[in-house]
Amino acid sequence: MHLIWAYRLLVIAVLLFALRKGEEPERLISMIIILAIAMDVVNHSIFGDPTFFAVNPGHIVIDTWSLLAMLWIALRANRGWPMWVCSAQIIVVLSHVAKLTELSLVRFGYYAMAQLPLPIQVTALLLGTIAHTRRSERIGRYHAWRLT
Repeated sequence: MHLIWAYRLLVIAVLLFALRKGEEPERLISMIIILAIAMDVVNHSIFGDPTFFAVNPGHIVIDTWSLLAMLWIALRANRGWPMWVCSAQIIVVLSHVAKLTELSLVRFGYYAMAQLPLPIQVTALLLGTIAHTRRSERIGRYHAWRLT
């Protein structure tokens, strides 16, 4: 139980760090993750806790929205790390597709695909925000978005 709360506090710390020290791409990714968590809480409060291995339309909507928002940022940000965050979110969305095909074959795979990408995303956000702060200290302000 303590490990779960330590993990949650670590995620919160990284999100707050990115909101405080990052520029627009870091802040937007942080806000997307925070909004997705908040929408998941609302989803469960309205529709209850579904069985883990049943298809949850609320999760599909939330995760697809997160993917589209992260993809927009990943394609426009002047940074490489948002591609990692977006790639991890693609795995989450694909987990719902796998779940729709045959539940008996994908139970453990679904868990791994739906739950393990968040640590990848938070790690990429942390490393990206650290890289951004170091780069800003070294060269000063630079464009957050690609000039197209």
